[in-house]
Amino acid sequence: MNSNHAKKVSEQAFNELVEAVEAGKSQRLVEYLKAMGRFHNYSLGNAILIGFQRPDATHVAGFRTWQKLGRHVKRNEKGIAIMAPIVYRRKARPDDGDKDTDDETISTFKTAYVFDISQTDGKPLPEFARVNGDPGIYIEKLREYITSRGILLEYSDAIGSAEGISAGGLIRLKKGLTAAEELSVLAHEAAHERLHRDKETTPKDKKVRETEAEAVAFVVCHGIGLDIGSACSDYIQLYNGDKETLLESLERIQRTAAEILVAVMDKESGCEASGEGPCLAVAA
Repeated sequence: MNSNHAKKVSEQAFNELVEAVEAGKSQRLVEYLKAMGRFHNYSLGNAILIGFQRPDATHVAGFRTWQKLGRHVKRNEKGIAIMAPIVYRRKARPDDGDKDTDDETISTFKTAYVFDISQTDGKPLPEFARVNGDPGIYIEKLREYITSRGILLEYSDAIGSAEGISAGGLIRLKKGLTAAEELSVLAHEAAHERLHRDKETTPKDKKVRETEAEAVAFVVCHGIGLDIGSACSDYIQLYNGDKETLLESLERIQRTAAEILVAVMDKESGCEASGEGPCLAVAA
């Protein structure tokens, strides 16, 4: 693919993404957010306690919260101990010595128990929309693009709930992703590497950084012919990205996406030459 063709693909895909984001949250995203809203954001101390007792925990909640989500804790499951705050008011007593003494608010902690989703059965939780399809040879071409720029690519189970992370010269992906998911996540992290390694030019707002990276992933996936659905637009809206955010980063997004598309869809990897993978379709 030459640069002019890549630019045309980028512009077409970008316009579609703007329309999707403008349309608002998909029903799938709304359901997902409602379910996730029931999970607490645990303190650092409790996060350490949870990780120590159950390193593979992903979604953790109390007994009654699981019931509200249509799930129940399995028999004989051992709870994960955390520290739950308790606040109570102690009334002033006559022997406090000061008649004007106000009631005292006291904070303390007690041990409470939560359970990971793997310890429960019942109704499946709403899932975030996923990219689907067969990227064919393009997944390997994208890996080559990453490593050719001196970026180390690793696969790991130890990156928490994230599917990918970028750490300035290192991209680490979660093991077990489908080929389509891997390509999407890899394109997202590649965009972070290309756009957000220079402190002087990197946007300070995380909303902008995540919007830029996911918009690049959308354009790349669109150009390759994957079924994106609402996955990318939902992700952008999770970070409160909108049409204005996209338009402000228009040039950066299209330039980076076009660079990646040119690299992964060169003549040697084109469907006409290899007979593999999806063919690129661009509207006139």
